[in-house]
Amino acid sequence: MNTKNSFQLNCIGCKHPVSFSIVQLEAPQHIVSCQSCGKKYGLGEESLKRQLKKFASLCIQIKESEEILGNAAIAVDVGKNNVQVPFKLLLTRLKSTLDLTVQGERIVITFRSEPTA
Repeated sequence: MNTKNSFQLNCIGCKHPVSFSIVQLEAPQHIVSCQSCGKKYGLGEESLKRQLKKFASLCIQIKESEEILGNAAIAVDVGKNNVQVPFKLLLTRLKSTLDLTVQGERIVITFRSEPTA
């Protein structure tokens, strides 16, 4: 799946990427499968779906606000000094990932707001 506004995680079993979309979160079964090994991931838990949707909305809003944020800066006080970090610089370093622990395993979910190659 190389679509805009999709999620991706690495399969716990085989480490291949597993992609799914925001739309799939609304599907009756809420299950996505690894295309490589067939491992299934259930996305039916309401709190998980809510968190993923909020995370996607946040990432989309940041992307849509780039024009405004490009002119803003974040001030960081370091001792007596004040360092201004341009938000534009932060945007180039921004990773759209959400770290979750599922059944004792750490899973990193990446949100892709741009089409992947």
